[in-house]
Amino acid sequence: MSAECPKDVSQRSSQDTDAASHASDPSDKQSDDAHAEAPYSPFSARTRMMIVAITALTGLVSPLSSNMYYPSIISVKEDLGTTQSGVTWTVSSFIIAMAVFPLIWSNLADYIGRKPVYALSMLIFTCGSIGCALSHNLTALIASRIVQSAGASAVQGAGAGTISDVFPREQRGTALGIYYLGPLFGPCLGPLIGGYIGQNVGWRWVFWVLVIWGGVMILLAVFVLPETHRRIVAKRYVIQQLHIPPKLGLKDNNPLLDIATVRYPVIALTMFHYAMLFGTYFTNATVQPLAYDKVYGLSQGTSGLCFLASGVGCLIGSTGGGYITDVLLRRCRRRSQPAEPASEEAGEASEPTSTAQVPAEARLGAMWIGSAVFLCGIIICGWLVENNLSLAGVLVTQFFIGTGMAFTFQSLGGYLIDIYPSQSARITGVQNFWRSAWAAAVVQLSPTMLTNIGWGWTYTTMFSLTLTSLMLMQIVVFRGGALRKRFGPGADIK
Repeated sequence: MSAECPKDVSQRSSQDTDAASHASDPSDKQSDDAHAEAPYSPFSARTRMMIVAITALTGLVSPLSSNMYYPSIISVKEDLGTTQSGVTWTVSSFIIAMAVFPLIWSNLADYIGRKPVYALSMLIFTCGSIGCALSHNLTALIASRIVQSAGASAVQGAGAGTISDVFPREQRGTALGIYYLGPLFGPCLGPLIGGYIGQNVGWRWVFWVLVIWGGVMILLAVFVLPETHRRIVAKRYVIQQLHIPPKLGLKDNNPLLDIATVRYPVIALTMFHYAMLFGTYFTNATVQPLAYDKVYGLSQGTSGLCFLASGVGCLIGSTGGGYITDVLLRRCRRRSQPAEPASEEAGEASEPTSTAQVPAEARLGAMWIGSAVFLCGIIICGWLVENNLSLAGVLVTQFFIGTGMAFTFQSLGGYLIDIYPSQSARITGVQNFWRSAWAAAVVQLSPTMLTNIGWGWTYTTMFSLTLTSLMLMQIVVFRGGALRKRFGPGADIK
């Protein structure tokens, strides 16, 4: 990383990694060749897939607890005797907490490890869900939703950190694609489950189901999930001395410093596109039940079924997008390898050199495809609903929206982790903060927009914002490496 880079999380992640890793690992007495031959992670392929599966299931907690609640909002309003504005705060408070708390959890995950964070956060989530189920007034429900969100949001940063812990760069996109199935499929699965539960046994059982889910996740975190943090694992096993951060004090784990990474041009542009994309997707997810109810006259349970279209799209976009980004990275890596094989015959390790020549922006090569599919789905969906046209057409657009959003998330998420490999949980917490903050704002504005300018122009406005961010993101695609070397957060990290 460039010596001119300011002393923040990005500088610590690059300048201190090698020294700290050798100081903290008993295997530092071995030769560099021995370290080069050591595995990136000590876990078997089967164990790594189990880790990804548990992480994805834990990542499903936050969108489920958010979206299972939506179909029951009208019932909650009537049961608690509150207004539409009041019950909206039970949604906004959850989103705001989801933006803030991952910053704290991500720092804690880098400080004490992943496993304790998973267990503690799921305990807090379960307690918050119990509070929601037992609430008898609006104030208690809002407070419980904040506690619930505080626990559920931990995996937003820690999950990506876990993936970075156990998978090397060229395999990380595929693993992230599987992990993102939880966070991305949840918004589609949640209304389906919550719709039928609320319709048949009441809205309080929505939260009791989440209590059961949280209890299962606590057991998995305590008794099944291994610790994966590379600094902690390096003390127990011989692994490659890559991306092993030093153990910083609590004073160094300052979320405000992490948020300030947006002063770097590439980070600011990436976060902007992340926020516009997620805000548009989240707004679409929250207003779709209204369209199915008011425009197409569907029941609460049937409306939940319609979310499966977007869910299938997320499934395809997440797994396919992760695989494609890995293919792009490996292709760029092969092209950058030296033509002469002599160094390999001489016993030199050429792979780290060729890896270092692969720019992080290689993972963004196909990002515009996902974003374009997403934008087409958004603009068509808005005008179909505006003119009360084919419900089947709306469901097709929801499929494209889910596919495009998930595909783009793989590129953006993998790119940020490639830049901050030893601070992956923290940078993921930062992008979650910015995208959730925007989503909270736009969700509050969307009812007013629908009332004043209608479905078509509301979706056109979101389309325009996302298209603008996509155009600006092309600066990162073509000039990102030069911008990082000039302004930070620095050059490529191996």
